[in-house]
Order: sequence, then C-alpha cells, then structure tokens
Amino acid sequence: MQEIQFNFDVTSFNNIFPFYILIDEKLNIISFGRSLGKIVPELNQIANFTQAFLIEKPHIQNLSSKNFHETINTLVILKSTIDKTVFLRGQIESHNNNYLFIGTPWFQSMDNVIEKKLTIQDFAISDPLFDLLQIVKNQEISNSELKELLDTVNSQREKLKKDKEELNKLSLVASANKNGVIFTYPNGRIFWCNQAYLDLTGYSYDEIMNKTPIEIGKCELTSKEEIDKMLDAFYKREIFNAEGYHAHKTGKPFWSKTKGQPVFDSKGKLIQYFATVENNTKEREREESLLLLSSIADKNINSVVICDNKGLIEWVNDSFVKMSGFSKEELIGKKPGQILQGPETNKETAIYISNQIKNGLSFNCEIINYNKSRQKYWVRIQGQALQNKNGEIIKYFAIEEDITQEKKIKQQLIDSENRLTSLIVNLQSGILLEDENRKLLITNKKFCSMFDIEEKPEDVKGFDCDIITQNTKHLFKDSDYFLDRITTIISDKKEVVAEEIELTNGKIFERSYLPIYEGGHFEGHLWCYEDITIKKRYKESLEAEKQKYSNIIANMNMGLLEVDNNDIILLANQSFCKMSGYSMLDLLGKKASDLLLEPESKKIVKTKKIKRQKGTSDSYEVISRNKEGQIRHWLISGAPNYNLNGEITGSIGIHLDITAQKNLEEQKEQLLNKLGKQNEQLNEYAQIVSHDLKSPLRSIHALITWIKEDNNKEFSEQTSQYLNMIETKVEKMDHLIQGILTYSKVDKDDELFGKVDIHEIVKNILNIIHIPDNVKVEIKNKLPIINADNFRMQQLFQNIIGNAVNCINKPKGIVKIASKEEKDFYVFSIEDNGSGIAVENQEKIFKIFQSFTQDERSTGIGLSIVKRIIDKYKGEIWLESKLEIGTTFFIKLPKNL
Repeated sequence: MQEIQFNFDVTSFNNIFPFYILIDEKLNIISFGRSLGKIVPELNQIANFTQAFLIEKPHIQNLSSKNFHETINTLVILKSTIDKTVFLRGQIESHNNNYLFIGTPWFQSMDNVIEKKLTIQDFAISDPLFDLLQIVKNQEISNSELKELLDTVNSQREKLKKDKEELNKLSLVASANKNGVIFTYPNGRIFWCNQAYLDLTGYSYDEIMNKTPIEIGKCELTSKEEIDKMLDAFYKREIFNAEGYHAHKTGKPFWSKTKGQPVFDSKGKLIQYFATVENNTKEREREESLLLLSSIADKNINSVVICDNKGLIEWVNDSFVKMSGFSKEELIGKKPGQILQGPETNKETAIYISNQIKNGLSFNCEIINYNKSRQKYWVRIQGQALQNKNGEIIKYFAIEEDITQEKKIKQQLIDSENRLTSLIVNLQSGILLEDENRKLLITNKKFCSMFDIEEKPEDVKGFDCDIITQNTKHLFKDSDYFLDRITTIISDKKEVVAEEIELTNGKIFERSYLPIYEGGHFEGHLWCYEDITIKKRYKESLEAEKQKYSNIIANMNMGLLEVDNNDIILLANQSFCKMSGYSMLDLLGKKASDLLLEPESKKIVKTKKIKRQKGTSDSYEVISRNKEGQIRHWLISGAPNYNLNGEITGSIGIHLDITAQKNLEEQKEQLLNKLGKQNEQLNEYAQIVSHDLKSPLRSIHALITWIKEDNNKEFSEQTSQYLNMIETKVEKMDHLIQGILTYSKVDKDDELFGKVDIHEIVKNILNIIHIPDNVKVEIKNKLPIINADNFRMQQLFQNIIGNAVNCINKPKGIVKIASKEEKDFYVFSIEDNGSGIAVENQEKIFKIFQSFTQDERSTGIGLSIVKRIIDKYKGEIWLESKLEIGTTFFIKLPKNL
C-alpha cells in the first residue's frame, strides 16, 4: 500500500488535537495544545513533563527518559500535579525522535467542564465531550427557560441540588443520538431512558420504567459471562463495557454494545448510573463473515493478511502472527508497510506494492520485512484487491511466504563461490584450474611466481595450458619427464597426491592433481603446486637432529620408556634396561604395568593414563619389581606423546630410581617414631620425678616450720638464719621443679585455640603475682585479642612480667606494658627500670638454668619457657637493656596463630 505523509500547521493540529503534548527525548515539554493551556495555565512556566504530570496508567516505577518508551501503544491516563482534578486520557506515540501525547480531558461530570470554563470551541469536533457540550448548546438555543434554569443552578447550586442533578442528566443524555441511553437509581432500577432505547428494544416507556437493564435485555442468547461482568462492575461502582445479545420485544434479539458509568455527587456518594446501548448487529454480521473467511485462511501454512479499503489490517492468520512476532491486537488497525518495513526494505519494491494496491491491481514480489524484535526476514508476497459488484474496492488480501532460508542458501552459494575464488587467489600454493580442453579458468599469483609467468593471473585467463607447459618446461631438471608425466596424468584422469619434481635451480616442487567431475561428466583439471624446498631441507635436518637426540637418550642415566595408548612398550633406552634388569627384546611389545609394577602401582598408572588422554603431564611414584624380583622405588615424570596431527598416541616417562632415598626416609621415620616414644617417656618421667621430689620437699618445709615454731626462742640468731636459708632453698627447689615440668610441657599439642583477651590476662596476672609496694605496673594502652591457647599466654606473660618485677633493685620501681599493631603481627613491650642485663648475657638468658640476677628466687627457667612458647607460635622475642637503667623486652606474635 502507498504510504501517505501528513503535514499540519500548528493551527490545524490544534483544531484536531487541542489537548496534545509534544515531549522531547529528555522529557522536556516542547509545545502543548491551546485548550490544555486553558485548563492548566501553569504549563507555561514548567519545562519538564514529569513536573507537570503523573502517569496513572500504565503504572511505571521510577519514570524517566530511559523507560518512557513503555507508555507507547497503550492506553495512557495523565494526572496533573498542579490541579489534582485534571485528568487526561489518550495515547503516546513516537514522533521524529520525540513523544506525542494525543488525548482528551477525562471529566467525572459536567461540573468539571463548567469549572474550567471550557466551551464547544475548546474541543475537537470528533471529541465525544463535544457532543455533550453540543447538546447543552442546542438546549441553550432552543430553550431559553432551560438556559435560565442552568444559570440559576450555577448561582444557587447548594439550594437547588435536585435541579442540578437533573441538569447533569440532561447534559449527559444525547437525546438526538441513535444509541439508547438509560439512567438507573443506585439499586439498578431504570427511571429514565431516551426514545432511541425504546426504538432499539421495542418496549414502551412504561414497560421499561422501574425495571433493571438486565431484566429488559436478557434473552436465551445472552452470555452469562457478560451479565456477570456488568453486575461485578455495577456492585463495585465502576465503569463497564459489555457486548452481547440484547432482548427485543418481538423475540428477535440484536447484538449490542453497552457502556455504563456511575454518577457521584460532590461528596463521592453514588446517586445514579447511566448507560448507552448501541445496536451493533450489522457490524457483528460483517465480523462473522470475515471470521468465515479467516477460518479458511487461518489453516494456511503461509501468512495471510486482510486489509480494509484504506489499507488497515482487519485480520491475520496465526502464521502471520508467528512470522511477524506481533500479536493480532498489535496488528489490527495498522498498515502492514508501516509496521513491518524497515531500513533495508527496498523502497522501489514498497512503492510498486503501494501503486498496485492503489490501482486495484494484483502484485507479486519479494521484499524484506522486520518482525517485532526488528529482525529482518524475506517474504514472497502475492496480493490483490477484492471488489464488490459495483467494482468498488472493499478489501485487500495478501499471502506471504517466508523465503528467508531460501535467500540465505542462495547467498551462501554466492559467498561460497566468492570465498573459493578468494581462497585460490590467496593460497600459498600454486593453483591451476583448466577446463576439459585445457583452457585456463583460474590461477593465482603464487602459480605465476613459481613458473616465472610475468602476466597477472586475471590476464592469462583463457590461455592454452599446453603452450604454458611448453614455455615453462626449461625450469625442471628433467624437462621431458615433466611433459610426459603431465600427458600421462591427463590421460589417466586419476588423482595424484604429493608428487615431487626437482627444478634446475635446486628447488623441489610437490605436485597434486584432481580431475573435476559434475554429474558424472568430466569438467576439467585442477593442479596444485607447492614449493617444499624448505620443508625438505628441514625434514632432512630434523632427521639428523632426531638421530643425535636418540643417541643422547640412549645414554641417559635416567630411564626413558615410551608406551602407546594401551600401555604397550614401544621404546626404552639403555638406562631403563639397566634399571629394570630387562633387555630391549624383553620389553618391546609387552604391557608395561603387567611386566614391571606391583598391584597398587598399577592403579596409579591407570589413573595417570586418563590424565594423559586429557593432555596432562605430572610426576608420581610407583613400586616396581625388577627382573631379579627385587622391589624398587621409581619416580616417574610422565607426559602425553603426540603425532604430527596433534593426536595423543601414548605417553613418555622419564624414570629415576629413588630406592636409596626411600630407604633413608623409612629409617628417618623409624628414628622419629623412636624419638617420639622417648620424648613421651621423658615427659612421663618428668611427671614422676616432679611428684617424687616435691613430696619430700614439702615434708622438709613442714619439718622446718614445726622446728621453728617449737624452738623459736631457744635458737640463736645464726641458727634461725640457717633455718631460713634452708626454707628459702627448699622453696627455690620447688619452683625449679615446677619450672622444669612447665618447660617440658610447652611443646605438647593439647592446646585449645580460641579468642584470648591479652588485656584481661595481664590484669589477672597483676592480681596473682607478688608486686612489692615500691613497684608500680602500668598498662599503657588497650592490649589486643588474639587467637591462641589461653594457658600458654598466661604462662608467657606471667613469666615475663614476674621477671621484670623481680629485677627491680631501685627504691621506686616502674614496669610499663604496651602493645602496637602491625600488618600481620602484634608487638608487645614490657619495660622496667631494674638492674639491666649486660650485653654478653642477653643471648644466654633465654637458655635454661641461666640466671644473672641476685634474686634468690630466680630459677633460670622462666625466660626459657617464654622463649619456647614464642618459638612454638612462630613469633620473635628480643630485648634492649642498659645496666642500672633498665630493660625492655619485645614480643612479636602473629595475629592468627
């Protein structure tokens, strides 16, 4: 169909669409209708659409320029953000990269029209509201009393409420309309109808009054679903549209379209219902006729479309829907060309179709269409006009066949030919294609270069190849053989593959030949020449290298074994024969696993074989048995073996005999087990000795205490001093035993790791240990929480803090405890102002039983315990000290132990 371009000036467009809005891509308002400016005058000061209106329907969350296109092709209801009573109902279409809203106000009653001071001139002539206003206009002209009453109602609205409602009814009723109009009370009983309704139903006014529309309209053919639909909307006080058979007094029902709407007062109370009833029987009959035609076309595997005499789609079959991707609802009422044609649609073809349709002529052509997803497809269209008996065009129909695949195949054939030609021209082999009479059809640059032909490939097309052969025979070492061989090949017409020819300049060509047949008929000769001089030299060089490396492999100290995909031995070097004790003859052709490996190792090799098939290389250990029956341990580095085509043909393994290392490892393991048992025994011994030594010490301590208590007054001062010295030594011995026991337990693995609050541990230690009155201990900052064993941290900090307190020899002592966080560690510092440690002793103090203090209580074990705990947790400890000034110990512990 022919596409028609419509052009309007602003005045003409305002006459047709006085409530339009033109919006750009950023949702800025470009222009709007004159009547819209009248009901929303503030639009002149508003730039953006979203500041002026809300979209009530469809509901779009977070409306923006990115999703505004979702409003296209659907019913749109706008609500003014400035005047909440203003609603617009219409649709939005894309227009020259902009958006165009076309619609009309949606008023609940005539009051809204009056309040906005709208007149007939403010509406398009086709606008339904125009009819309502026209009725009012006619009433004003024909009945001055009614106008006076209307003026009175407007001025005395609250007093004359009933008269106002009557005026609204009169305003809404199109008494001159051919459609029936009825009004009902809220209970559904009819209290008024127009003459058109009486004519439609055949009933008198009295027969209709005080009955419900359903009682009047229901008949045997009436759809229960439509009745339920109307009742549901009625009870919900909603607008409804229904379609179905309506009863007639004569018993002959007619097909009707019924539209109903509730009427509310200013307080939102339902006061009445009104409805319009339209006789749609003729339209229904036309639809049924079209349905009959469509049922015939619907079964067609090709797409069928029927358009009215204006070229608008009336019906499509399922094949058309499937091919286009559009639903029937989206297609009906649209022109096929407007919805289906796109950028690559041939304009001349489109004009041809349009002209044929315009002239009522049939058409047959191929054209590119676009489906809903904007994917193009080819169709073959056959169409014609349908005329009535008067020769007037009433409809158009067309059958469309999807030929996309056919077009693709044709294009693929063309592309294939082009690719083949391009391939031949650009091949690095010399190609010569002759017809059955040896006339040159195709050759390439490589062929011309190889045979010293100066002309370009396209310039020698059609040459006699016999002459070319004669002119180039001097290039070959045996020119007569070169000619004779070509004659023989052409005569035999049998395939020749990779035949070598030697040239006088020392080069070597490889020649292949293929006779060309099509449909059993001989069509020509295809020759391929390849310069293999470098390849030949490389192959010879490779063979020499292979021989050299074969000699190296044969004399390697490590064994080399090559097997196929079935584990059959193909090759072994001399070292492998020596390792295994088998000769080459013993090995070749045997299955390696069965001949050489122990049962457990066979399973390992089976797993590795699967990896080799996937191209994986790795190393592993196996247990083998040599020819003499001795068990040997081998370390194997295996890799897949490939052929020239890149296919895996087996595997290659380098074998190292690690039996001696394995024996050493077993000895080491035995020693470690023995050492572990000895350590366990020593720990048990330490426990026993600790218990056995502590018991007599406690007895000695108790006896000395009793002796002192019983003879305190009888002992001389020197005797008392001796007893005190004995008591002190006993306590020191007890501490020493306890320290040794603690030291022996540091490396035990029965630790319970968890979150340990060092700050709380240090505070508890300060409450447990004895701190002289002259010594002050300060915690400088909040100490961290680390992941460690609570008891070990208690031991560590109790020993280091106790050591600091005991080393103070000044009247006023101070101990400072602090921590600092680093990336992966915490560093703790314990600083005192005690006697200090000489440089030469700073390493020794961490060794067991090393004490360099004058304090009799020192056992020389505390710092050894500290060092051992820190080493266990992979930390560090160091110190900074000056004699008679003090010492600072630094402890570095990982954050995650």
